[in-house]
Amino acid sequence: MLDYARSVLVDAVKRLGRRYGLEVSRYRPLSPRLVARLNEGIPVVYDVGANRGQFALDLREHGYAGEIVSFEPVRAAYVQLVAASEHDAAWSHQQVALGGEEGEIEIHVTSNLASSSLLEMHDGHIAAAPSVTVERTETVRVVRLDTLVGGDTRPCMLKIDVQGFEDRVLDGAGETLKRTVLVECELSIAPLYDGQADFRVMIDRLDDAGFALVDLDPFFYDPADGRVLSVDAIFAR
Repeated sequence: MLDYARSVLVDAVKRLGRRYGLEVSRYRPLSPRLVARLNEGIPVVYDVGANRGQFALDLREHGYAGEIVSFEPVRAAYVQLVAASEHDAAWSHQQVALGGEEGEIEIHVTSNLASSSLLEMHDGHIAAAPSVTVERTETVRVVRLDTLVGGDTRPCMLKIDVQGFEDRVLDGAGETLKRTVLVECELSIAPLYDGQADFRVMIDRLDDAGFALVDLDPFFYDPADGRVLSVDAIFAR
């Protein structure tokens, strides 16, 4: 009886949504879908652009027990990342940016920290999120991922969330990609940072490296017209 009542309610909600031009479906969060893939035998995750540690915490919440290595260059975010990982022996971190060339670079630190980027914010981002502003710059160290984890030979997942700098991270991760099973990469459908690679270029690049696009999760929309501006994309070898 309970299952029948639930079914009737779901059907009624769907009909109501369609009356107003909406399609209602069951929400399936990305994290448990991703963890299901990780738990098939991926022992380590490289969390590039960790911010405060939100991604790693989501993996833990949904049952991933493997090793996580997080990289975050912004001082204020890194302090919170360290605190979040304090009691997790399998979660390590480094205060560094990743790219294709090693050296130092200025990062634009934003009011919400999560939008901080090594690239300047595009007018489209400013229009879609006017409350997010650049507050200061910091000089950060840039290192190639291959330099930092080149001694490891285990299958891995590579997560890249670096606000438009994703292609440069791949430039420095050629050897690591050879043992990568999964890639999660933030893709901007519209330009959000000056000089970032087009999302089509990123998809083609990962396709050329042997990865197929298997999942998408939109998360940033234009408040004016509802356009999708950015998605988290999952690629599998």
